[in-house]
Amino acid sequence: MPLGHTYYTLRRIMTDHIGLIGLGNIGASLCRHLLASDYDITIFDVSAQARAQFADSRAHFSDTVAELGERVDVAILSLPNSDVVEQVIFGDDGLADAMAADTVIIDMSSSRPASTREIAHRLAERRIHMLDAPVSGGTIRAAQGTLTMICGGAPDVFDRCTPVLRTFGSEIIHVGPSGAGHLAKAINNLVAATTLASACEAVQMGAAAGLAPEKLIEVINASSGRSVSTELKFPRYILNRRFDDGFAISLMDKDARIALDTAAELGLDTPIGTTVASLWKDAVDAGFGPKSHTAIYEYLETRGD
Repeated sequence: MPLGHTYYTLRRIMTDHIGLIGLGNIGASLCRHLLASDYDITIFDVSAQARAQFADSRAHFSDTVAELGERVDVAILSLPNSDVVEQVIFGDDGLADAMAADTVIIDMSSSRPASTREIAHRLAERRIHMLDAPVSGGTIRAAQGTLTMICGGAPDVFDRCTPVLRTFGSEIIHVGPSGAGHLAKAINNLVAATTLASACEAVQMGAAAGLAPEKLIEVINASSGRSVSTELKFPRYILNRRFDDGFAISLMDKDARIALDTAAELGLDTPIGTTVASLWKDAVDAGFGPKSHTAIYEYLETRGD
């Protein structure tokens, strides 16, 4: 067997050298779990503060995205949006020009499905694989290593990357080809945006009529109206008015728009989703975008003023 083919075959099954780009609320937890699992880790973030939290770890630091790409078998992206993802992959000194054939890029950002499909197509021309694997569970489950991973891409690439994903995910679901993971995540978040906004409105209604919010939440959680929003978000972030869950209102707005853009492409009528999405956009327009998404409760209070 030719030496070149042997190298290609060996490289194809390797996932020991992991790159991680983006050390924000979710990315930092991913890095800690990968380090704890003894992977060889190379990290990159434009923020010196983000890098500093791993200064005493055994992680390797890369000065550029390209330098990271040259070193790793799998590059994981935990970035704000599709525009940043596209720049990191195809920009000057990007991953596409640096990574070897048959390596993998895993995009764990909440990206636009159409962008993901186009990126995957362009990478395939370079024999680089892509898996979209956005997450659900927030900062608490990220820290616990129990995230839900919603994956799109070729089944063999998914199988190859599953051991890496299990480092920080407890539920790992393959939903279809490239872009399917990002679409499923956006649809899930549209549902979450709906249940949270509805619960906030209902609790404020009850409070206006003299019901204690904590008692109303107790009733809802013992009845048919319960949801993750009432069972987890209200006790942890809303009733105590901390509003510090770590997932911004602007990100919920973005995910809702991703879901509705796809619905529009399919010619579907979405009266409930459209109404809910307009509420979250209004919150962003009112200056609430940087606040954590549970602060939608606070925004709804201002609408009544």
